[in-house]
Amino acid sequence: MTHPSDPGQSQPPGHPYGPPPPPPAQPQHDQPAQHHPQPQNTPQPPPAYQQPGPVPGPRADGGRQRMTGPQQAWVPPPRQKGVVAALLDANFDTFVTPKLIKFWYILAILLVSVQCLAFLLLGLRIATWDDFWGWGVIMAVASPFVWLFELLMVRILMEAVMVRFKGVEYLNVIKDKV
Repeated sequence: MTHPSDPGQSQPPGHPYGPPPPPPAQPQHDQPAQHHPQPQNTPQPPPAYQQPGPVPGPRADGGRQRMTGPQQAWVPPPRQKGVVAALLDANFDTFVTPKLIKFWYILAILLVSVQCLAFLLLGLRIATWDDFWGWGVIMAVASPFVWLFELLMVRILMEAVMVRFKGVEYLNVIKDKV
């Protein structure tokens, strides 16, 4: 990949990769001086944080809000692409795996359950034979443990994949704050 970018987020046109440019200088307005007595031992906040700005409220869509500039103004996150749009994204700015991981996990649970049910039924069938009945009992008793082991392995694999994607997402949030 020649251009690193935010997964799941597209860069605004003309925005270079890396830290955002510094904000433009604001004109100073002559305001009447107001005296606010404060105790001597209280630390003063930096002047950039004393400017009033919009206060964010809870978002109904659950999206992240980013802060930019010294005014601490809130900027809504860019829109997320759908699965098909993410598949057709040749720059790999949007990842498909986090969108599909729930589907694959449910499918894996179903496949492992069907396989272990067949294993159990085969063990019960073999247990009815005159010869090899012991193997059938072992298969029938082992099937829940096989199900648990296989499901645990699928879960570990999918969690490892998601940890990688979440790490990249958190690094991008840190990069945006700098």
